Amino acid sequence: MLGKSSKRPKRIAIVSPKGGVGKTTVTANLAEALVALGRRVCAVDLDAQNALQFHLSADPVNPEGLASATLRGDPWKNGTRDGIENLSFLPYGFLSETHRDRFEHAVVDGQAWLAEGLSTVDAKGVDYTVFDTPPGPSEFQRAAVELADLVLVVVLPDAASFITVPTVERTIETYAGKACDQFRGLFFLVNRMNEGRVLCRDVQAMLSQRLGNRLVPVAVRFDAAAEEALAAQQTVLAYEPNGRAATDFDELAAWVEKTLR
Repeated sequence: MLGKSSKRPKRIAIVSPKGGVGKTTVTANLAEALVALGRRVCAVDLDAQNALQFHLSADPVNPEGLASATLRGDPWKNGTRDGIENLSFLPYGFLSETHRDRFEHAVVDGQAWLAEGLSTVDAKGVDYTVFDTPPGPSEFQRAAVELADLVLVVVLPDAASFITVPTVERTIETYAGKACDQFRGLFFLVNRMNEGRVLCRDVQAMLSQRLGNRLVPVAVRFDAAAEEALAAQQTVLAYEPNGRAATDFDELAAWVEKTLR
């Protein structure tokens, strides 16, 4: 089966049941927090919104990425860009509607295309590969989840997110870790937690009761610095390293390391 080498990087798929929950923010900051632990990390953007680069100080008008490289038959490593030291990232890239339809419907098929592309990116010199996937079910999400050692579902502490939990569980559990013999599980991460709001605390308590130990013990607290950091095209860790959210991302990285150890 694909992706079953013990020497390859550990792979983390960041997914969400819907947009607007901060999935890409989590991807960028988790990647940088893992680097702070001394790891070499590659963040891969599988979302056509191509937003990951805006968190990592990339050239916003550069159209190159994994999509265009795949269509040309080029190795993905050619499109990899450098962030901070020991952090590289691969944007999705910009495509015309015609080329995007061709890529999404003709190229993407199961996890084989993703495993092949990754073979030139994370085979050497990388400890972790972190996938930013499109919100909701998609072939991109499925491919990443099948190859992942760990899946993190990002949710908000609100009723809408709580309602989606059973559907997300059923959808993702059908293919989670299918191409990985070291799969560590599917976990839910609460993002933008506002401990001052009764509703947020109530939803977090319901999620804990519903999910048990599948709820990540670290919640990322609401922090206005996250929006400010995005405007500055930086991660929260780079923008305000001593802030609440930055502290939580550091703790999240430590939890990921412990879970995948």
